[in-house]
Amino acid sequence: MKRTAFLTRSLGAAAVGGSMPVAFMRAAYAQSAPVPGAAADPGNVLVVIQMSGGNDGLNTVIPYSDDAYGRARPTIAVDPKTVLRINERIAWNPTLAGLNELYKEGHVALLQGVGYPDPNLSHFEATQIWETASPVRPQQYGWLGRYLDRRYPQGSKPPSPFETVALGDTLPAALVSAHVDVPAIGALGAFSYNTGRDLASKQSAGALYDGAKAGQSPYLAMIADTAREAYHGGDVLRAKVAGYTSAVTYPTDGFAQQLKLAAQLIGTNTGTKIVFVSIGSFDTHAGQRAQQDRLLGYLGNGLLAFHQDLAAHGNDKRVLAMTFSEFGRRVTQNSSNGTDHGTAMPVFITGGSVKGGIFGDHPSLTDLDRGGNLKFATDFRSVYATVIQRWLGRDPADILDGQFAPLAFV
Repeated sequence: MKRTAFLTRSLGAAAVGGSMPVAFMRAAYAQSAPVPGAAADPGNVLVVIQMSGGNDGLNTVIPYSDDAYGRARPTIAVDPKTVLRINERIAWNPTLAGLNELYKEGHVALLQGVGYPDPNLSHFEATQIWETASPVRPQQYGWLGRYLDRRYPQGSKPPSPFETVALGDTLPAALVSAHVDVPAIGALGAFSYNTGRDLASKQSAGALYDGAKAGQSPYLAMIADTAREAYHGGDVLRAKVAGYTSAVTYPTDGFAQQLKLAAQLIGTNTGTKIVFVSIGSFDTHAGQRAQQDRLLGYLGNGLLAFHQDLAAHGNDKRVLAMTFSEFGRRVTQNSSNGTDHGTAMPVFITGGSVKGGIFGDHPSLTDLDRGGNLKFATDFRSVYATVIQRWLGRDPADILDGQFAPLAFV
């Protein structure tokens, strides 16, 4: 039997948080070329926040003093009288009160005009570009997946199966790696290995995986080992975080609840170092103000609760959170009181060790690129390079396939 057929038939019925067949097949197909040993790791935690759908940066960080802003958006511009001023030129959307509070405390770095050359305005392709850090050629593995592969060479694995987690039902491309399995956790109470509903099925699966022998097949060894971790992982994870008590009352929306779980993972002995969460959709082609304002409120209030919870447990200085979206929006509103796909956008970096402030100038609303969109000033791979080098403790050159100047937010 061919390897592909064996894997497909063996793994098709089992799942952890909806993602394990992908993890199994990825590990089996991975190239086994050796990579250098892991460098010293500073022990920090990274939380990546995807603002899916393409967030409109101009109604997030608002150039309220620029007359061109109001002219371009006669019905969806935010009233300058209501904004939360950062300086004499730009301001936060008034729904970002939580983020504004963190900014005033010095815990937010605002990176303006982030993008890359020749931007792609397709949702799928642009998301792949940001998650794989490869605008020019397709990449099989994500930027954080490549970081994991270099930190844990073939034949080794993280000391904790929850060192890197995606909080959601699917594994994002950013975390796809050649040989490090990453769980996707949709909900803590539902995180388990799908062996069937009845007790007999679960007991049989446990006996099978715990007693599995590798024999002659390296693939059986890999399957047995991963399945054994998956089978017991849900119970282990719930036991580890059971004693954690949040120091704040989180908002009830889904994004804030993801951050609450992230704080639980970070604040207990799960060994978690990378967490991926998401909020959306920011694809506001029509009726933008209501949808975006609601989501930005979730973002700001969730991040404030998260930071306060981390600080109360003494974890705020070792956690850095960063946002991204696949693209920004066009300068001019459309006929449906929304905005269409555009380019450069703001990126937010938050945390107790962040050097807060403004990095870069707000893009011009009149000096546009050849597509009529905002010109980017900071390559997003410089943001990633800074995170990899100064926060995760590795050389970014072999992860990002090139040299990108680091920024000063950490």
